[in-house]
Amino acid sequence: MEVEILDENVEDMDFDRECDLVAMTAFNVQVPRALEIAAEFRKRGKTVIFGGPYASLIGEKFLPYFDVVFKGETEYTWPQFMEDFKKGEHKRLYVQKENIDISKSPTPRYDLLKAERYACFYLQTTRGCPFKCEFCDIIISDGRVPRAKSVEQIMKEAEILRKIGATTVTFSDANFIGNPISAKKILEELVAWGKRHNYPIRWNCELTINVAERDDLLELARQANFGGMFFGIETPRKSSLTETMKTVNLKRSLVESIQKVQSYNIATWSGMIVGFDHDDIAIFQEQFDFLQEAGIPFTTAGILVAIPLTPLYERLQKEGRLAMDVTRMIEDSEKWRGHGSGDLNFIPKLMTSEQIKKGYNWLIRAMYSYDAFGDRLIKCFSNFKKYEPLKKKDPNEKFSLYHFLKGIYLLSRIVKHFTITLNNKRRQFFFKVMKAWWKNKEIWGLEHIISCLTIHIHFHYYVDSSQGNPDSAGFVSPFDGMEPIPHIASPEPSMIAVRS
Repeated sequence: MEVEILDENVEDMDFDRECDLVAMTAFNVQVPRALEIAAEFRKRGKTVIFGGPYASLIGEKFLPYFDVVFKGETEYTWPQFMEDFKKGEHKRLYVQKENIDISKSPTPRYDLLKAERYACFYLQTTRGCPFKCEFCDIIISDGRVPRAKSVEQIMKEAEILRKIGATTVTFSDANFIGNPISAKKILEELVAWGKRHNYPIRWNCELTINVAERDDLLELARQANFGGMFFGIETPRKSSLTETMKTVNLKRSLVESIQKVQSYNIATWSGMIVGFDHDDIAIFQEQFDFLQEAGIPFTTAGILVAIPLTPLYERLQKEGRLAMDVTRMIEDSEKWRGHGSGDLNFIPKLMTSEQIKKGYNWLIRAMYSYDAFGDRLIKCFSNFKKYEPLKKKDPNEKFSLYHFLKGIYLLSRIVKHFTITLNNKRRQFFFKVMKAWWKNKEIWGLEHIISCLTIHIHFHYYVDSSQGNPDSAGFVSPFDGMEPIPHIASPEPSMIAVRS
């Protein structure tokens, strides 16, 4: 059977491609485009299949838009579907209820990717998370008992990625240390593998902040060549963390924990959320101040979303506070952008929906202004320490003219973007960061700085085009000086409550 991957991130979609099946996956924010693609292929008579994280939650709701829908993990149901399809008697909905044994999962087909077009690759080691955050769908789709691949499986995938030229790989686990015993074994093997191959890959991962309590894991991560860690911080407000049952974040100072990770020369990113029931208009300034103090350069900040089937969704439905149900979320997919955006699908408790949107608009713009981002970036790297370099100079390493010229080209574009401009803030930001790097160049990796500058170009553009000019936001919330006013949640004129 011939399989081909088409990825709109790196190539145009060819709707006239000859094929028997079109299989798609999507997160909730990708649903609008997924529906468009499905419609185009179905017009051409193709059988279109839909699966992945969002289909696993509300698969039945997508049956009008796709020919076949998969709910849950597909290691077992996909072979069953293929046999049914060959016989011409496949079902419309395939459901995997029990969690599967991922130690028996097949090796991903990395060879099908157009590797030269990607800056970062992904590798999964576990599924599931032991915590019970109210808003999270991971515990619904993947369960609360982390299941791990064998170390042999993981290193086999790492070797494949090395051979196709990957230099940056992120572990796509919801919580890399969900199973700390397994995580330690993986890290130990990555350290040994890195030494054998002279550290060809820089690793990143997503995990919980309690890793700050494990110096052994952080030291192994440093020795394995980890460059960044993403934490679900969500909020610095303790009452909101308690409300959403993110108790793992309450054990010690969040700022101290973040700075502890940074001291191992690992950059920190975070997920932040506004709109919890204990959030009022002061939360936006609290979020901004926390990020500046902690030195977290990048964050997927968004308004809280009640994802279908999560405990949060069920609670808000019982309270009559859902502003749109699942069906409407799909029907209005062109308007509804979902998690991480400025949308709102529930009735807030201590603020109006307009206050949340106004506060979020300021927060996301303020965060990615040149001044604020520059301060966070420098703060992050200022916590780095001087360690012996992991990667050794290899006199036998072949010189690659292609990669050298590619690096020069990228660097020249970055320098041009930040210096040849009428935007003084952009230029000042660049020289401020580069000056700080020059003073600490024995500790701060230039590739780290260049990577952050490159990513910020895209963040700044996205925020500017979707929320407005970041550099006009300032460092002070629009609610500064206003007293939080108790607001009892009730249906608002512009919102339709869906009651159970």
